[in-house]
Amino acid sequence: MPTLKKIFVVIDPSTDHQTALLNAEWIASQDSSIAIHVFAAIHSSSDNSDESALERVEMQRHRAWLEELVDPIRSAGNEVTVEVEWNGQWRDAIAPAAKRCGANLIVKMATSHSGTGRRLLKTSDWTLLRHAHCPVYLIKKDNVQIGAKILVALDIKREDEIHNQLNEQVIEFGKSLVNTVSGSSLHAVNAYANSDSFVYPGDVANKIGIESSEAHTIEGAPEKVIPEVVEEIDAGILVIGTAARDGIKAAVIGNTVEKILDAVDSNVLTVNAA
Repeated sequence: MPTLKKIFVVIDPSTDHQTALLNAEWIASQDSSIAIHVFAAIHSSSDNSDESALERVEMQRHRAWLEELVDPIRSAGNEVTVEVEWNGQWRDAIAPAAKRCGANLIVKMATSHSGTGRRLLKTSDWTLLRHAHCPVYLIKKDNVQIGAKILVALDIKREDEIHNQLNEQVIEFGKSLVNTVSGSSLHAVNAYANSDSFVYPGDVANKIGIESSEAHTIEGAPEKVIPEVVEEIDAGILVIGTAARDGIKAAVIGNTVEKILDAVDSNVLTVNAA
């Protein structure tokens, strides 16, 4: 990954199967200089006469558990730090903690919701994508297989500064993943609105440096087209740009990335405009 120095891993305290940590460990294994910061936000709603004692005990218990989880990663040579935060609003705690520790990649297990659920409820993915200061890697697969297809989602007809920047960053991350995943190949998808905005596959291929057969340009909404191509080529990782938005409009309409999340089985790496 470009200039990757520290990975922030979101731990799910409700399970021993930490898919996000497994993926972060795999990424860090490529370079011993990559540090990992493991984070868990915990809280208890149970009635207790001594809440401060409950907090102290639970914090110590979870910190010991995290130390046990990361011991093999430390033994392999990567620097690992752990953090436990007592916070009932755990969804809101993730993005600030990632920024506070100086991470430049956040890795989190994707949570499954219906499209309507994502747009109307304040899900952890919803909150993180809107407030993250760096790319977010949402995990659906335990690991990415050798020979995986990496699909980058572009919008080359939009020539404003933000979309040009996002396209370049998405391509950069896609190429970096291809160099990291053994035997993998790079593919691209570009949805266009109608015949007036038709995109030639060759133009997309030339922009990235791939064969025209690996560039997919299809008429339709991105949230429909992209999942179709993910399924068609059986992509292991989808790389897509996102522009975080706040406010009521964002909560109701949602982001294209969020509409796509539950429609794909691949891991999703979201790249935000710097």
